[in-house]
Amino acid sequence: MKRKFCVSILLVLILCLTQMASVFAASEVKVVVDGKETNVNSFLENGSTYVPIRYFVELFGGKVEYKDKTVFVNTNKKSPVKVTTLIENSNNSNSELTPEHGLSMYIETEECNILFDTGKSGNYLENAKKLGIDMRKTNYMILSHAHYDHCGGVKDLVEKVKPKDLTLYIKDNFFRYNDKYHYQAKPGPKLDFTDGKPGYTSIGIDFDEKYLDKNNVKVEYIDVDELKLTDQVSIFSNFGKTEKEKLNPAMQVKINDEYKLDEFVEEVAISIDTNKGIVILTGCSHTGIMNIVDTIHEKTGKNIYAVIGGTHLIEADDARIEETIKHFKKLGIEKIGLSHCTGDKAVDMFENKAPDISFVNSTGTVLEFK
Repeated sequence: MKRKFCVSILLVLILCLTQMASVFAASEVKVVVDGKETNVNSFLENGSTYVPIRYFVELFGGKVEYKDKTVFVNTNKKSPVKVTTLIENSNNSNSELTPEHGLSMYIETEECNILFDTGKSGNYLENAKKLGIDMRKTNYMILSHAHYDHCGGVKDLVEKVKPKDLTLYIKDNFFRYNDKYHYQAKPGPKLDFTDGKPGYTSIGIDFDEKYLDKNNVKVEYIDVDELKLTDQVSIFSNFGKTEKEKLNPAMQVKINDEYKLDEFVEEVAISIDTNKGIVILTGCSHTGIMNIVDTIHEKTGKNIYAVIGGTHLIEADDARIEETIKHFKKLGIEKIGLSHCTGDKAVDMFENKAPDISFVNSTGTVLEFK
């Protein structure tokens, strides 16, 4: 009923506004909507140009300006954004592409091109070629956290691709906590980053600040909770900790020859403002996927439309996975693209309990938000 009432009011408003007096003669005015000149005839009636739009547009958060015999209308419509997963653990429908343990996504907007993580090797670059993406046009590189499977391809981009105008964005404490390890107390299964034997296995990165300086890579250190990269893209950090999503004790960081629980204080995530709502991209979500989503939701005050990327539910029990699914449903999230460290059990649970909104975001997946 409420929706029908709103629609009725809107229709009445439009009808009333279209009866307003003419503002300019047709021969004297141009109309530019969202930066593009619009066919003036669409605003004509009996040879006069009617612009019954200021109140209508501003009512819904847009703007109307009159300057130099031109009507500028900004409806706050967001530009289209394309997100391509260059590499991920799985390869569901792109046999010509190479999957690997890790994650890398490429974000194309009208303002810039952004590389989010680089997988564990340079394989993502070969995938990009096959997908028709020119990595030389990369403007920004953002690293979610200092693990090898998200930063292993940094050197390949810097030394082989050599983008003309590249700026790296990382948390200000990225290099302070980059000596990372996985600790195994007793023998276990062989994984991508461990042979299964007890002890500490290095899972950190293979470059430092000196390397970046030597290769003339511009670096911007993030020291705020939200850094607005463009009108549509922001980088979020400082997610803190919650009791619901406890840190994994197997993840350690070495500080002054002492191993400590890795709190992933350098972790960042990306938010993209689209016409359908906020799209969140995550690397691994070590600080908790619900925590990350809630933080961005609270700070933007906007609807979360999609969550794409690593959720680190691979180590979660059924109760935590189910709570995550319920929480996402409660937030009204419409798309959940599960990647990398989500784990087979969590993927199965999402697809069984939320089949309409869940999918595997694998190597070669292309998502367009218009």
